[in-house]
Amino acid sequence: MRVRLKHKTIGLRSLIIVCCFVVTGFIIYQVFANQHEDVKAYPAGCVTQACREAADNAEAAERAAATAAANAQTLEGEVARLDAEIASLEADILRNQAIADDLSAQITENEAKLNLQQSALAKLLVDLHFEEEPDAIILLAGSSSLGDLAEKQSRQATAKAQITTSTEIIRDIKANLESQKASVDALIVSAELSRSEISEKRAQQAALIERYKDNAEAYERDAMAARETMQQEIAAEIAKYNSNGVVGEGYNSYPWANRCPQDNVGYIVVGGYVCQCTSYAGWKVQEFWGVYISAWGDAKNWGTTATRLGYVVDSNPAPHTVAYSTSGIYGHVMWVESINSNGTINLTEYNNSASSASGLPGDFGARYGVNPSLYRYIHFDQKRW
Repeated sequence: MRVRLKHKTIGLRSLIIVCCFVVTGFIIYQVFANQHEDVKAYPAGCVTQACREAADNAEAAERAAATAAANAQTLEGEVARLDAEIASLEADILRNQAIADDLSAQITENEAKLNLQQSALAKLLVDLHFEEEPDAIILLAGSSSLGDLAEKQSRQATAKAQITTSTEIIRDIKANLESQKASVDALIVSAELSRSEISEKRAQQAALIERYKDNAEAYERDAMAARETMQQEIAAEIAKYNSNGVVGEGYNSYPWANRCPQDNVGYIVVGGYVCQCTSYAGWKVQEFWGVYISAWGDAKNWGTTATRLGYVVDSNPAPHTVAYSTSGIYGHVMWVESINSNGTINLTEYNNSASSASGLPGDFGARYGVNPSLYRYIHFDQKRW
């Protein structure tokens, strides 16, 4: 029994130790993961402080522009809602105005009826006064019998009561109609006030929309200026290691050429960021050899990646190979167009302001008569396995 307890104790201790290792490992993983998340990624070649500040400013300005644009869109939705509310109030006003007009017509009609009833009552009283003496003794003397007297008195009372009752009914109807019209008039006034308030609020919202749109445009200009600074810094960094050769006009088949250089590092296409050297070289490889390059990383890693995938990588240039350099922080890749009789090579590339015709970063350029010993070459038509 003691032995079993001992084994159980040892097993429990082992389980506790394993749990401690698991928890410790998880904590360590979280620490490294958090550290990794804190590392900010910058575009290839953006290594100077000025470039990174420009990249940060561009990102902040883009966020501010997006926020301003989103605010404008939200307000546009609110203005649309207010427009609908104003339209609804105007419909209510028209409907209530129609009801008020109908009630006014009914009031006028009942006023005419009331006047008619009052006139009838007055005429009846006058006729009774002149046709028959009101004195009961005289009325009795003129009657053939007591029954005749009672009948005359009854006719007079009945006529008076009918006219009086009719007059009171018409007067009540008129009062009720006037009360209804007063309520409808109050609704119209309230709706008109609400419409006025909403119209004023809508005008304020419309003014805010214009302000947010103006802010968005201003932030976009700031972002563009910051991106241009960043691109110039990147081009200057690359040009330190790739300034040989002369400026020329090579053939450019790059499908995103119309977006360069303004969209430099804007988004990833084949090979890398648009208007970057990796994207252009990746496109040329796909165009000429049908090989799709994806996630090869920075230009300086292309030789290692190509070797790992079985492609021949050496120091022997050939037409339609990719030349690469590991110099600098991120390296550089180019497309070899041809070999000259003296052994020099002709290159086309992106994002080398020293070779681009415009002199701008993120633009197309060509170099002729370049010393081949400056680079190594990836042969996509040759594989070791």
